[in-house]
Amino acid sequence: MHKLRIRKMTRADLPVVTKIEADCQSHPWTLLQFLDGFNAGHQGWVALRNYEEREMIIGFAIVTSVMDERTLLNICVRPAFQKQGTGRALLEFLLQQAKLENSAKMYLEVRASNNPAKDLYESLGFEKIAERRDYYPAIIGREDGHVYSLSHFS
Repeated sequence: MHKLRIRKMTRADLPVVTKIEADCQSHPWTLLQFLDGFNAGHQGWVALRNYEEREMIIGFAIVTSVMDERTLLNICVRPAFQKQGTGRALLEFLLQQAKLENSAKMYLEVRASNNPAKDLYESLGFEKIAERRDYYPAIIGREDGHVYSLSHFS
């Protein structure tokens, strides 16, 4: 994998982040939702990689913290750069941040049908702790959400 650089997300990154989100999700977050997250104090991170002689954002993650618990709200990688380790690198970075900040747990939710994401989460030690029936909007109807938790940060 090419060398990644991960840095804090800024408001100036939001047009690119919103485009990545729209390219990946059937029901993407809007620019307003990302702005609301900034205003609520969510932490955003972007993954950058040199591509065609310039650095470009190829992925992002949004996390919220309450006391000693974190929740991964969103993680996304440009389709052209998926399956190259960017999602894993972002998630490992978030886990290191959680460890440095003495977090006790990290939670996340994922669509029941998103097997690649579930495989990634489970490979890093996350365990499924709950299922939310009809949680996500789907192209037709609704889809279950799976809730995962991790409490040991390596």
